[in-house]
Amino acid sequence: MQTADQFEIKLQDLVLTVTSHIVNNDEIFRIVFSDNRPPLIVTEAIAGSQPFWTSVPQGRQKEAEFFGARIAEHLKK
Repeated sequence: MQTADQFEIKLQDLVLTVTSHIVNNDEIFRIVFSDNRPPLIVTEAIAGSQPFWTSVPQGRQKEAEFFGARIAEHLKK
C-alpha cells in the first residue's frame, strides 16, 4: 500500500522519484531514476543497534546505502 504522495530528490545529474509503501508492517521506498536504470526498492533495517539501508531484494547494497541516506535527509526536512 502506498502511504503518501511521491516526492523527488534532485542530485547533480539525477532525479529520484520516490514513493513510500507499507509491506508486512514495514516501510519501504521505491526509487525510480531519471537515467533509466532499474528501479530500486530500499528499506531501513537494524543490525545490533545500528540502522542501515538495504535493497530489497539484496544485491544493490551500495546504491541502497547512498540513496537511502538521501531519502532520510529529505524526510528530516
